[in-house]
Amino acid sequence: MPNKLTAIYRYPVKGFSAQALEVADIEAGKPLKWDRAFAIENGPSGFDASEPEHISKNAFLVLMRQPELARLKTDFDPQSGLMTIKLDDEIKAKGNLLDHKDQNELISFLENFCEKPLRGKAGVLHSQGHAFTDSRTQDMTLINLASLRTLEEKIGCTLDPLRFRANFYFDSATPWIEHDWVGQKLQIGDVTFHARKRTQRCAATNANLVTGKRDQMIPKALMQHFDHADMGIHIVAEQAGQIQIGDSIKAT
Repeated sequence: MPNKLTAIYRYPVKGFSAQALEVADIEAGKPLKWDRAFAIENGPSGFDASEPEHISKNAFLVLMRQPELARLKTDFDPQSGLMTIKLDDEIKAKGNLLDHKDQNELISFLENFCEKPLRGKAGVLHSQGHAFTDSRTQDMTLINLASLRTLEEKIGCTLDPLRFRANFYFDSATPWIEHDWVGQKLQIGDVTFHARKRTQRCAATNANLVTGKRDQMIPKALMQHFDHADMGIHIVAEQAGQIQIGDSIKAT
């Protein structure tokens, strides 16, 4: 089986649901456009939109601490800035992520939806060109579905790949081959990437995307069965270009 790209996702708001893409425009050294472009602060975070810097995910509403967020299905329109939140297929809130005057409904819903009280007033954070990634280098992430299947076999349970919130998913005949790519150049379609490091997993992956409950211990299971807590790798584009589902992936 050749290594083929099977899915592309961006996550406009950190900690919230994915948007599927068929094609992605790639910029050198940057994340996908509109990926983690927004975050919802859990009380005052100190983020300065005029001088954006990396901030720990602990400052935001995230699945690691608010697994119930997994129940929400969100949609973002980059043309209008409109974000829609659905729960059980019913629209619960709307607002404009690019206009602070039109965010009260979103904020009010989220403050009341979260099971634990927030540390303070919630707020939408955004700075043009900045991504609220866990990595300071604002990487993209890539997961091998063959590696995921080996984990599923060990724990005896099927896992939604979106638990791992990667940008790119590919299928392969060889589990964990992606770990061998770290430090090498990676070709996806016609675009060259640098495979920077393995992706260590946190408690966010324990959240069931349907129930919003923690029903697994993914980092612990990875450590128990494979002596590491990694699933996927961080990649950085070395050139601009375009990739699409079906593109081949190979180390060069």
